[in-house]
Amino acid sequence: MFQRECDQEASYIIESKKKCLELGLDSNNPKMPKNIMSELELGQKRDAYDEILEVVKFFSNKMIKLLEGTPVLITITDEDGYLLDVLGDKSIRETMSKFGVKPGIQFREEEMGTNVVSLTLKQNHPIQLIGSNHYHKCFQDSACYGVPFHYSDDGNLLGSICIMTAIILHNPFFLMTLTTVVDAIERELLLRKQNLKITEQKELLYESEKRQREFLEKDLAMKDEFITLITHEFKTPINVIYSAIQLIEHVYISEIPESVNKLIGSIKRNTFRQLRLVNNLLDITKLKSDQFKLNLKYLDIVFLTRLITESIKVYADQKRINLYFKTNVNNKNISIDDEKYERIILNLLSNAIKFTPEGGSITVELKENSNDKTVDISVTDTGVGIPKEKHKVIFHRFGQVENNLSRLAEGSGIGLALVKMLVIILEGEIEVESEVGCGSKFTITLPIKEEIVNEESKISQRYDNRLINAINVEFSDIYF
Repeated sequence: MFQRECDQEASYIIESKKKCLELGLDSNNPKMPKNIMSELELGQKRDAYDEILEVVKFFSNKMIKLLEGTPVLITITDEDGYLLDVLGDKSIRETMSKFGVKPGIQFREEEMGTNVVSLTLKQNHPIQLIGSNHYHKCFQDSACYGVPFHYSDDGNLLGSICIMTAIILHNPFFLMTLTTVVDAIERELLLRKQNLKITEQKELLYESEKRQREFLEKDLAMKDEFITLITHEFKTPINVIYSAIQLIEHVYISEIPESVNKLIGSIKRNTFRQLRLVNNLLDITKLKSDQFKLNLKYLDIVFLTRLITESIKVYADQKRINLYFKTNVNNKNISIDDEKYERIILNLLSNAIKFTPEGGSITVELKENSNDKTVDISVTDTGVGIPKEKHKVIFHRFGQVENNLSRLAEGSGIGLALVKMLVIILEGEIEVESEVGCGSKFTITLPIKEEIVNEESKISQRYDNRLINAINVEFSDIYF
């Protein structure tokens, strides 16, 4: 088809010649284009077409390399006929520049005789614009082809590529190369357009998720504030009840009948249970909002762990559980927050006693790892055990193992979550090994920090009293 257009004048060439004569143009001497952009305007235009120019120039340079040895000039114009760039043979570029064909000009039919862009886009396929059968005699030994490029998905025409060669080429190879390059340009532009849409959708999705996260975080903060407020309100009457019980026991100790003593014991025990729940709720909201602060002391962790273990022996004896303490080192002073460490061990021991049947055993073992300067503290029991699929759940807030065995004891499901958070605050790690019916082993690994925070501390009578109170609270839901 293209060969036929070269052998006989196409209708658009005849129309162009007629237009040229009507305008009084000399077909042998085309005029210099008069409408030309300033450097600033050209720069702004190139910026607007930045992505298109990048793609078109990339594939045009590939074609120039493919046709190496053939003098080729490639011009890139937008849909308004403005020449945005010129690529290819230097000698042809200089020749065409004499006719005013350089970046910034606008191809106008009134001046050039042929409106390159309008003809190309109107035909919407590769066409010969100038050649031996055209009216410009000065170009009779050359051939000029125009090709439109556009988005294939919506047919939005963006501009054209004009390719001029110093020798008339009518062979299909040139057209095939030209068409293939333009097809590749269109595919790349379409791909980039689709990628841009995907990127925009991702950004919209990210912004939506960000807003949802912000709303969720705000809701969680409000929930934690509510929990903190309500638990503080609970704590006040609990303290009043406990103080009243202490006063009754102190003032009327010799006058209280045994039956009343049992009722007071029940009230005290349940007061401790409520206090334990309130304290855990308060602490877990503090931990969530990073309000907890470390109060490090330089203590013998072996002595402290043994003391805590021996202090709860009465609860183990009541249930006929054998309680053991083992260590591979007689003493080891480290910097640690003793109150937080105490809560960790008491919670693990409380759980062990709850879920270990009569006649079972609980072993607390401390090992110093001199190689990596850490210490392992493990609490092992012969209790009901935990299914493997629940090993992670138990460390989540309000996460409980829901089966018949675990319901032998009551709990809020926040004890182990609090334990894990406290361990993390102490820069340690906690692991669990357990199978149903084979007991459980919780192992805490803490770093050995030997720097002296203040002066060396010793366990005092004041600490013993605090430990007793802590045990009363932590073990308040263990009763017989």
